[in-house]
Amino acid sequence: MKDQIDVSVRRSPKYPVFMGIGAVLGIVLAGILAVFVDPADMPMGYTVAKGLGLLLLVLGIGGLFLGGLVALILDWRGRKKSKEFRVGAQIDMVDDPKEIARRRIAEARGEVPDAGADEGAAASANTESAPADDTHAQPAADDEDDVGTGRDSAPGSTV
Repeated sequence: MKDQIDVSVRRSPKYPVFMGIGAVLGIVLAGILAVFVDPADMPMGYTVAKGLGLLLLVLGIGGLFLGGLVALILDWRGRKKSKEFRVGAQIDMVDDPKEIARRRIAEARGEVPDAGADEGAAASANTESAPADDTHAQPAADDEDDVGTGRDSAPGSTV
C-alpha cells in the first residue's frame, strides 16, 4: 500500500554538545580569573585553591546552563524555519498476532519459522474436515512425565 505523508524537516541542535561546550567555557573562564587573583586580596581562611574550586563550580554550572539555553533558542528558531514536504511512503500492514505467535513458537522449538507456514495452514484445513488421527498425538520420549496433565511444557521450563 503506497501513500503520501507530510513531513517537517528542520535543523536541530545537539543539546549535550552545547551544554558541554558551555561547561568547558565556564571552566576556562574560572581558570583565567584565578590567574588574576592576588593571594593577598583573599579573605582570611581562604586559599587560592578554595577560590579556584568555587569559581570552577559556579562558572562550570553557569556555562552548562547557558549552553543549554543557547541550544533551546536555536531549536526554537529552527522550528520557525522548518519546511514541509509531501513524500511517498510505503505503509505495510502489521502481521496477524496469531502468525507472530506461531513464528515465535517455531523459533523456540528450533524449527524454521516460515517453513511450516504453508504446511501448517494445509494441515489445519485437513484436520477440520478429516477425522482426528491419534497416531500423531503420541508424546515425545522426553515429555512422558507430562502425559495426562493436559499441559505442554514450554521450552526451557522446569514443569
